[in-house]
Amino acid sequence: MNNEKVEPSSNERTWPEESRIIRKWIEDHPVLLTALAFFLPSSGLYHFVADGNIPLEIASSDAIAALPMLLTRVSFLVIMLCALFVLPALMMFEGAIREPDGRLRVLPRYLPVRLRKLLQWWGTLALPGLMIVAAMITDTAFDIQGNWLVSVAICVSMVVFTWITRRIRRGAHKAPIFSEFMGFALAACAVQMMAALLAMQLSLRYVDDSTNTGWVALLLAGAVIAVAVLQVTIVVVIQDTSQHAGFVRQGFIAALLLVAVAFTYPHSGAALTSIALRDSASGGHRCVTLQLAADATDFGMLIDSKPTAEGRTVGLKLLSNLGGIYLARIDGGKDTTVYRIPTDKVVGMAPCKK
Repeated sequence: MNNEKVEPSSNERTWPEESRIIRKWIEDHPVLLTALAFFLPSSGLYHFVADGNIPLEIASSDAIAALPMLLTRVSFLVIMLCALFVLPALMMFEGAIREPDGRLRVLPRYLPVRLRKLLQWWGTLALPGLMIVAAMITDTAFDIQGNWLVSVAICVSMVVFTWITRRIRRGAHKAPIFSEFMGFALAACAVQMMAALLAMQLSLRYVDDSTNTGWVALLLAGAVIAVAVLQVTIVVVIQDTSQHAGFVRQGFIAALLLVAVAFTYPHSGAALTSIALRDSASGGHRCVTLQLAADATDFGMLIDSKPTAEGRTVGLKLLSNLGGIYLARIDGGKDTTVYRIPTDKVVGMAPCKK
């Protein structure tokens, strides 16, 4: 099967040809794209204000002026996060076959073999995360000192992941052991562990101090397996739609849909807009302290009472910096009050001490 000879398809286009098609589509739809460029960040800004009870006038000139920045930053975050989850699964495309009708075939046609290959890839992509979960749960259950067990799990998973992918990837077992594939597989495993850790971190939001360790282990393992299933599903979708659109157009359409959903879905729109505005206001720091001017007597309640504070504020979470006003909340407390601090009253800013 690996030696199949396939005639070139008239439906198959090179990436420069596909890029010209996309460019022409953009040139033919300027009004639509302009409307989306205004509507999408406006939607994210609305969800940010509504979800966090932020006293921000979204129709102000400063908020409208910030829309291009929001569109750029949030789009970049969305695409980078999606790339984090998709990149490891792209190993499945190595050795793929182009069918006469232009479709890219990644998986075998014969159903039993196809199912076995899917299970192999699901298990392989879930392996690094599952090994880290096992190490973390064992570390917690037996109160092992240090983080050496997690480090061992990371090293072992990289070796096993590389060996398994070399066995199941089409044609990879014929390549020398020390080849460019090894570097690709090790990098993919590292990215896969990052994706698994992100999924585990998100799942831990549903855990409190009273949750049983066994349930925590199941939740973390479920998050890791869900990531692997999603990755393989994405590859199958790309394969089944490759007859109608090449990789460049698939990526362009996927990016448009992902950015649109990220802005319009309330929780993601609020969270991503919050990150973009916070990073713009605080230089990327989640918590900062401000040195206020001597005449800023209206903000005495924010000044740290410690003698070593030297007149600096307590830790603040800056929400935005629009119209010459910092919108801030006290970090780590139950106080949800939003304080409006004029930027001309701030003479210094520093990240909070850990």
